[in-house]
Amino acid sequence: MTTMRALVTGGTSGIGAAICRRLAADGWQIAVAGRSQERADALAAEISGVAIVGDVANPADDTVARAAAALGGLDAALLNAGVILDADLSSTPDADWDLLMGVNVFAVHRQARAALPYLQASKGSLLITASDAGLWGEAPIAAYSIAKRMALTMTRCLAAEWGPAGVRVNAICPGDTAPGMLTTTTGRRTPGATDGWLAPPLGTIVRGEDVAAAAAFLVSADASRITGTGLLIDAGMRSSTTAWQAHRGSDR
Repeated sequence: MTTMRALVTGGTSGIGAAICRRLAADGWQIAVAGRSQERADALAAEISGVAIVGDVANPADDTVARAAAALGGLDAALLNAGVILDADLSSTPDADWDLLMGVNVFAVHRQARAALPYLQASKGSLLITASDAGLWGEAPIAAYSIAKRMALTMTRCLAAEWGPAGVRVNAICPGDTAPGMLTTTTGRRTPGATDGWLAPPLGTIVRGEDVAAAAAFLVSADASRITGTGLLIDAGMRSSTTAWQAHRGSDR
């Protein structure tokens, strides 16, 4: 049986690390990509993968090519690296817009374009980590919300464009996911930014492992006829505008 090969960007923490662990457990060979040599090396050693250190914000970054060379090709590219900002639109400086768009939109396009030849060769798939914030305007993280909406639209455009070449393109849209994103425009979350999370209808917020399970499905042969979709993983938080109210007192 052929071993499947995957690149996971933003793979050294949070959702990305959970995806790396899940795919490795499913028998995939993984290129763990991130900015920290220490974290990439540690996770790669844990899952018998390879560490790729780079910065997707750099237009000259060659993470995709190095991952493909290390693995002998790619059957999936999971573009998970992202950056968030806790601010409404009127409080978002131009420099932060540049970084949010650079990482969450432009870098995704560059890496998708770089991955295309490898995915064409393997009839593989691309998976973009978007967000539930990309499905509606989320004012407290407005610029991030806008950028993730663009990532979702990119997913659909790429799916239409690359489908004839046998390449599937999908997105995952995590809701509030413990323990939360590490990377922000300032290098850290605003103190207390995740303290207000409320339990959704299923009683607890999403875990990285939950998102990883959805990612593993979408890049698997079981999803061979699924492309151009954005899968919401939020434990029902957005099932109703009032869904959270009935669960205000639930344990996380």
